[in-house]
Amino acid sequence: MSKQLLSLLFSFSVFTAFAQISITNSDMPSIDDTIRKSHTINAAGIDFTLTGENYTWDFSIFEPIYQTVDTFVSVQSTPWLYKLVFLTSSNLAKKNPEFNQIPGLEVTDAYEFYNNTSNSFNFVGFGVTFNSIPLPTKYDTPDIIYRFPLNYGNQDSSFAEYNFDIPSLVYIGGWKKRVNMADGWGELTTPYGTFDVVRVKSDIYQYDSLYIDSLGLGIPVYREYTEYKWLGNGFGLPLCEVKVETMVTTITYTDSVRNPLVPINEKPAAKSVEIYPNPFSDRFTVSTFCENACSLSFGLYSATGVLVEEILEETGESGKIVREFNLKSLNLKPGLYILIVRQGDTISHYKMVLQ
Repeated sequence: MSKQLLSLLFSFSVFTAFAQISITNSDMPSIDDTIRKSHTINAAGIDFTLTGENYTWDFSIFEPIYQTVDTFVSVQSTPWLYKLVFLTSSNLAKKNPEFNQIPGLEVTDAYEFYNNTSNSFNFVGFGVTFNSIPLPTKYDTPDIIYRFPLNYGNQDSSFAEYNFDIPSLVYIGGWKKRVNMADGWGELTTPYGTFDVVRVKSDIYQYDSLYIDSLGLGIPVYREYTEYKWLGNGFGLPLCEVKVETMVTTITYTDSVRNPLVPINEKPAAKSVEIYPNPFSDRFTVSTFCENACSLSFGLYSATGVLVEEILEETGESGKIVREFNLKSLNLKPGLYILIVRQGDTISHYKMVLQ
């Protein structure tokens, strides 16, 4: 093969590797897909608003806190009443976790229903079973998550609403307005790899209401939040998704199988940090060492990124520094928490387990 042809092939491969991509319905999830996702928090303070043309997003610093798997199934495989409601309007369903945290309220057979067409990917509705009573709830108009082809610069919006009422038993209703903007393209790096992507920003305004007559319990919720999604070709779900709501930022990204129970990698400068006891009950102690006077802060976060308790200080101390967290008055639920230690310009994070 001639050097000129090799040169042309090389130039073409470099050009296509960094070219803009277009997202179509073939890039959405399909029946029998099982897609693993890692969940983490914004421990490094990344500014997710940054975007642009031929932009590079480097999120390789992400460390998984826990993992889940999204499983997509056919509408025909869902409970019979769900099939009756969604079979003509949906061609894809996703199984969701069950819920029993509220006494007297048990949620089982939870599914989300989608319709993937050549023109758009739509959220059609959901089905849940409250205390053994199936409640399939279909949107009067679907929530249009993406319109195809999805290219950089595209803008669109949609408005969806729903309601379901069983007199003297339960009422579910609400609406959602979505405003989409494909505001960037370029290269995304996560612990899963490096990919060509289109970035979509969605501003969402949502109202949901649940009233259970038998319990006399009403739960109205109004939310405003922003989603950032990085989509690549052939991955089904976004390669990375960030949701910013009030003071809470949640991060998920497509990933391979990892063990979130292993210690988080620490930077060498932070190896002097000791935490005890861990697991803990009401309190724990953090010990660190500063060779010179330095700024120091400790923050305890929930697994979803909510700040639980923080100690901020400018210290002139050097040598061993010991601080105690007393959390008894906060009535925290047992589970996984993240401790962020900022020591000068060094940031390190550690998994904490509340018993």
